[in-house]
Amino acid sequence: MDTPIFNLSEEELHDVYEPAEDSFLLIDTLENDLELLKSQKCAMCLEVGIGSGVVITALAMELRKYFTSFYLGIDINAKACQASKKTSIINSVRVEAVQMDLLDGIVDRGIFDVIIFNPPYVATEPLEVLDRRLIFKTWAGGHRGREVMDRLFPKIPHILSDNGFFYLLVIKDNKPHEIIELFKGFNMTGSIVAERKIRGEHLHVLRFQKSQY
Repeated sequence: MDTPIFNLSEEELHDVYEPAEDSFLLIDTLENDLELLKSQKCAMCLEVGIGSGVVITALAMELRKYFTSFYLGIDINAKACQASKKTSIINSVRVEAVQMDLLDGIVDRGIFDVIIFNPPYVATEPLEVLDRRLIFKTWAGGHRGREVMDRLFPKIPHILSDNGFFYLLVIKDNKPHEIIELFKGFNMTGSIVAERKIRGEHLHVLRFQKSQY
């Protein structure tokens, strides 16, 4: 999968997360799973916390070679939505970007075949999660770095299609194995499908799907 071209201005960098190793690890993971995604003919793709838009744009650039899909990115930050829309246009794909707090505006209809989430995962004081500065919302995860992602988890089984995949990027401090156990309570199975150590952080990508009985 090609890494999309992106062009964040100096002004945008004050408020929008610049693609980094976690973004690129997600792209690499999707590339490794490409045959799996192709076999499912993923028609509806969603990224939560779209940021600059490079991850879902990379997916759109690749899957368009095989079938037509709908791509939606959501972010609480309107400036991130604007930046991600620009990224998709630069790379000649169509990604819709909507300002939204997590999944507040998404109906529980189990329609998304791919859901991607690179959450704010850094452990911080709980009040930092509420900081109104937009750039804080890209990394401040509160207690254990889990406060934001824990809000989203219970919604995933209701919006993911029966054969869909949920990709979550976390760090070791977020307790990835504990998250996998938590999802068992939602009748979903998960595993660590990629990891990378960078600058003192140990990144993990978890992939979940609904349990098949």
